Amino acid sequence: MKAGTHQEFEGLFSLYMAIGIGVAVLVFAAVGFALVHYRARGDRRPSRVSEMNRIEIGVATLILLIVAFLVTRTFTVEARVDSAPKEPTTIDVTAFQWGWRFVYPGQGVEVIGNSNDEPTFAVPGDEPVHFKLTSADVLHSFWIPGERFKRAAIPGRTNEFDLDFESEGTEDGLCTEFCGLRHSDMRFNVWVLSKASYRRWLAAHR
Repeated sequence: MKAGTHQEFEGLFSLYMAIGIGVAVLVFAAVGFALVHYRARGDRRPSRVSEMNRIEIGVATLILLIVAFLVTRTFTVEARVDSAPKEPTTIDVTAFQWGWRFVYPGQGVEVIGNSNDEPTFAVPGDEPVHFKLTSADVLHSFWIPGERFKRAAIPGRTNEFDLDFESEGTEDGLCTEFCGLRHSDMRFNVWVLSKASYRRWLAAHR
């Protein structure tokens, strides 16, 4: 599964989990209340009430509203994932001691930096960006904390993945695999731009 798709469905799963936990708490609370409040007593007679229409209608309505909300939310997420561009922006990433090289195939743009000069590369916001990650020497790790995503950079192997940067602004990135003396300074910056600003950025760096 692509990383952008994973993030979409992770949010949907969290929503289902939160609602499920909330419903479970209400059900167990109601059962506990009934067991305590209506427990058998020596001088107490059973209730003759067999129906509670208002409560039953209220519970049924609440269940229908929850189901309708979850169905709507599910189809909305699926539609957003399915409508993602078929040819996302592609960036080739090469990690090396102790820096990063970002190449935009077909665009004539390359960004490179090291521990003395952190590189800053740009991506378009709110659409998938396809990364091809490898290493030129030893094992490294590509980590963007703001996206909750990490992937190994392995010599002689290319790891491919998609990320969807939803919020414009700057995000920090770094290597999290110890790779030598200057490992802690092996950082980079991601500049998330609007589509128009991203096109201008590409033009300025050709």
